[in-house]
Amino acid sequence: MSQDDQDEVHVSPASQSLERSMRRALGNHKRAQKNLKTDPVHDFRVALRRCRSLAEGFSAIDPDPVWRRLRKASKQIQSGLSDLRDVQVLQAWLRPLRLTGGPAGKALASHFKKQERRARREARSSLKSFPRKRWKRWSRRLPARAELIPVNERRLAQLVLEQLSRVIDLHERWTKEPSAETWHELRVTVKRLRYLVESFLPQKSEAWGAELERAQDLLGEGHDLDVMHDLLVELSHKRSLPKLAVSRSLRRVDTAARKRRKEYVALVSQPPHRNGKGSSVDNAADTSPQKLWDRWRTELACMASITRQGGEESSRSAPRRALRVRARASRYPHRPRRISSAP
Repeated sequence: MSQDDQDEVHVSPASQSLERSMRRALGNHKRAQKNLKTDPVHDFRVALRRCRSLAEGFSAIDPDPVWRRLRKASKQIQSGLSDLRDVQVLQAWLRPLRLTGGPAGKALASHFKKQERRARREARSSLKSFPRKRWKRWSRRLPARAELIPVNERRLAQLVLEQLSRVIDLHERWTKEPSAETWHELRVTVKRLRYLVESFLPQKSEAWGAELERAQDLLGEGHDLDVMHDLLVELSHKRSLPKLAVSRSLRRVDTAARKRRKEYVALVSQPPHRNGKGSSVDNAADTSPQKLWDRWRTELACMASITRQGGEESSRSAPRRALRVRARASRYPHRPRRISSAP
């Protein structure tokens, strides 16, 4: 029996997460139909987003086209509720940002009132098109199918590692050239990473959950504030608002946005935990501190690494090996490095 066969497991946590998310979608759909308030709409969209992320994950390990259909259905309904959710989120920022009065506040209130009427019509149409019968059928069959998918932990780690690599690429792009667009892409990618970790690697979710959730919150709030900034600028041009009032409003919005970005950078730059709940790499890694995303990538690379027959090392094990080399170099700075005989 091969090592892969020995390590083979069934994706029970992910199938259970899929069942919960699909049932929550059905329940929250009814709530949202009765009341288009903030919480029902938000809960329904979260359930759809989780179903969509899980479908993307399962499609990578199971070729059945049903996962693509689930992903497509989730995306369509979610998109139909996006405008209403955006209006509700921005309205919730008015009081904390002290934008409930004055010329800017009145312009925002008038704009949101008009946008909300249109968004509600679109949301009702989207809720009406939700395929409840098909969804009920899927909620019975798909978790059972997911339970039967044989996959080893290495493959699940690879799946999460691929998403984390996208996060790191976007983080580095935003660090080099900060922009609202890249920040938004990073927010969405981190959100998907969180859902994948929670569903496919629950043991990592216990260790990373708080930091992942905090990163997602900071990215989300920063994005909301970027949208509010652009909206204020747009309204100031359309309605010829007093420059001083707009300037003061923008200053408050930008100050809040900078605070979120600063907190995000501090979060992902923090050193490893020393209480055993953070990085699971060996103690040698502590002498060469990495940023949050890089530490997690190292851990996932260790889980996903496979030593081939004949002793050939998988390319995915290279990050951990490099980490140990740096650790030894920092511990013994005067020791000459061994020269590899490889060409």
